[in-house]
Amino acid sequence: MIVLGLALAVAASCQTMEKGGSKKAEVSKRLPDSREFEDVLVPREMDIDKDASLIYRNEGKSAGLMRLSGRVETNSLMRFFENNMPKDGWQMLSKFRSPQSLMIFQKAGRMCVIAIEDSDLRTFMDIWVVPLNE
Repeated sequence: MIVLGLALAVAASCQTMEKGGSKKAEVSKRLPDSREFEDVLVPREMDIDKDASLIYRNEGKSAGLMRLSGRVETNSLMRFFENNMPKDGWQMLSKFRSPQSLMIFQKAGRMCVIAIEDSDLRTFMDIWVVPLNE
């Protein structure tokens, strides 16, 4: 009886530990996404093509081109940027939705252009962040 009771207690504690681990993994999937530019959030589902991207910093501000691809729907990407860019102080100036979609944002002294292109298997995205000419 004692051995059976210990076996049940061990099994119950293992199940509790497994449940706790799955919650932790579930929370990490919902974390905010990555930032190559300090103030442009990018979904983790999009993979950065580092060979085709160029980001530089000048006086604490970053600028350049970030090229990405992933299996994310264009509508979902556009909603993501519509919801998250204002949180970092960006104002949407314009958007155009089509097989080759475009979003344009502005922030003090800078512009952000997001071009999204649908493909059969992947979605491709370019994010340009550039300083405004004075």
